[in-house]
Amino acid sequence: MNDVQTTSSSSLEQPALLRDYAEILLENLGFIVRFVGIALALGVLALFLVPRTYTAKVVLMPPEDPNKQNPLMQAAGALGLGSLATPANATDILTEMLKSNAIADSLIAQEHLEDIFLSESERADKSPSEKREILRKELSDLTKILTNKAGYITLEVKISTPPFSFSSLDDDSARHRAMRIANGYVSVLDRTNRRLANLKSLYNAEYFAEQVAIAKRELDSAYANFERFQKSNKAIALSEQMKFQMETLSKLKAQLLAEELQLDLLLRDRQPNDMLVLESRARLNEYRKKYEEASQGKSDKLSLAFEEMPTVSREYANYYREVKIHEEVYGLLKQLYFKERVQGYRDTPTVVVLDSASVPFYRASPKRGLMTLVLFVVSLFAAIIAVFIRRWILRIRSASDYERLRGLIRNWKSLLLR
Repeated sequence: MNDVQTTSSSSLEQPALLRDYAEILLENLGFIVRFVGIALALGVLALFLVPRTYTAKVVLMPPEDPNKQNPLMQAAGALGLGSLATPANATDILTEMLKSNAIADSLIAQEHLEDIFLSESERADKSPSEKREILRKELSDLTKILTNKAGYITLEVKISTPPFSFSSLDDDSARHRAMRIANGYVSVLDRTNRRLANLKSLYNAEYFAEQVAIAKRELDSAYANFERFQKSNKAIALSEQMKFQMETLSKLKAQLLAEELQLDLLLRDRQPNDMLVLESRARLNEYRKKYEEASQGKSDKLSLAFEEMPTVSREYANYYREVKIHEEVYGLLKQLYFKERVQGYRDTPTVVVLDSASVPFYRASPKRGLMTLVLFVVSLFAAIIAVFIRRWILRIRSASDYERLRGLIRNWKSLLLR
């Protein structure tokens, strides 16, 4: 019976409590409306006073495999040789280049950002190095660079209008400036890439020119020795098996030389303990081992060892082998030299743009509609909480006043009774 009474009383108290809350809110409805209205008015005014931000975006395609653009790799592939180096992550390289000070400085000069981001006093009072650091920091804050697993690079540039601006001209200026800077990144990156690649190619061309001259002298010497031997010993014919073995040895020797050249080029730019250098040394040792085995007839059961041949045939085979090796080497080096020379004067784009930056039409921030809705909800809850806090304070104050009055009455009674 007691449980039934408790349940019925609790079910009656809850609606009564909710009704009391509703009555309190209705009594203070005017206050709530005024509070929310003032908050919305101030918030909307602030939204119109804060700078408007516009974002321009550029998407770059994944860079091609650097090995495909390397003349050494192309020449080695044309000769049927294996890959001579492990490619670096080209996407990461381009990303770091976009973040570099060299790109930032070129972009600052190209787009005249000093006149845009620095005040007159800063341009007059700051030193060139200080202005450069300020502009680099400003450009870095405005730029966001993202990459994904597929290798695509997304570059975003955010430009804001001046504070307390109501002019549509400021919005147009911010839109076009964001587009120009985003596309400026691409043009500066491409120009820097081409300049560095051309300088590197011309540098390599000089190196290969020296190697071509050496190879030509060695080839002429091998021809002369071979002709002298033929004249002194008349004509000697080699079997098809031995000719095939000579061809194989010449290709192995060319492969060995290509790896030596690759290692020499790597050591010009990297430390001896670099991973690419260590891998190149390991491949070079493997090629040397294969060449020695082929020279000794150990690479194939059908191969002939030079020691097993007659003396005259062996000498003839040695001269013939030297000629074929130097022919392969000379042909490889000439191919590398001309490819590097052509690469040094190429003017083809090095960056493939999937989506170039266009003038952004919509603001990136502030989102006035969303912010107004959020402000309305927050101010409404704040007004309701303020109503109940004020009522609670009034109740405490009235209770304390009642207790103070009772204390005074007791004091007067005690005085009168005396």
